[in-house]
Amino acid sequence: MALLINRIKSLFGRGDVPLPAAPLADPLDYEQLVTLDAESLAEQGILSAYTELSAQLERYSPSPLEVREVIDDDGLGYSVYGGDQKYVVWEVIDGVQNQDGWERATVAFFQIVNARLKNSSHRFYALNGGNDLFGLFLTEEEFAAARRAIPKRSNWPWMPDNAQPDYGFPVD
Repeated sequence: MALLINRIKSLFGRGDVPLPAAPLADPLDYEQLVTLDAESLAEQGILSAYTELSAQLERYSPSPLEVREVIDDDGLGYSVYGGDQKYVVWEVIDGVQNQDGWERATVAFFQIVNARLKNSSHRFYALNGGNDLFGLFLTEEEFAAARRAIPKRSNWPWMPDNAQPDYGFPVD
């Protein structure tokens, strides 16, 4: 309503109240999203997802990173190595299995991909999470522009990390 009143005032030369700035356009190219799924990653799917992403990764970093999975004999433990770095997704301690495997798998996958991109101008950022997890290659400038333009924090691109309880997800 204030916008309409200001426009009417401006027609009569009385637009003394500045108009609000137009929101910035969303700079993300959603056509470039890589579809992921935290549940699939956690169910021994990190290596296959990394292999599927390899052709796109080649554009940003031609140097491959060895990725291998280790599954415990009982099937309850699942770890992934990206180079020399070990990522534990599922483990049993004192008879109790961790409950944050989806989050750990997300962190592991994005850290492995970004380890390969260490000498690139691009990083691989997450969008959303859980079963609606996506990834997107962005420069630091594109990442910053998206965070300025997108009003809702939970819609921002983000970098998964081990900081609990949100693992890097930008909570509103």
